Amino acid sequence: MSVLEQMRRLMGSTKNFGEYRETLHMANPPCLPFFGIYLTDLTFIEDGISSVIKKTNLINFTKRAKTAEVIRGIQQYQNVPYPLKPVADLQDYILSNMQAAGDVHEMYDKSLAVEPREREDEKITR
Repeated sequence: MSVLEQMRRLMGSTKNFGEYRETLHMANPPCLPFFGIYLTDLTFIEDGISSVIKKTNLINFTKRAKTAEVIRGIQQYQNVPYPLKPVADLQDYILSNMQAAGDVHEMYDKSLAVEPREREDEKITR
């Protein structure tokens, strides 16, 4: 199986990214998880579960517990330091390219020239 096929299988959305989640849980930190899955989980919790319990107007603590569980999942990967060492050549390369890029505002103006923002009359009603 090619590397691309392995990645497609790993990141397949079937069973709520089940294969990716299983692989991630077996990984030993430090690692860098795909943050989009956590954002999707948080969005489904926020949009799919009521913040108050119907007919009682009480806070839905189950929703808050599910949110906290997702956040704890993110935090577990922030607790282990990465054993990175500075690489002077790489740092020099990055700094020189950042300086060559120019002013941020100038780059933004160039970006707008290449790809203008939507005009009000072109916006799709969302």
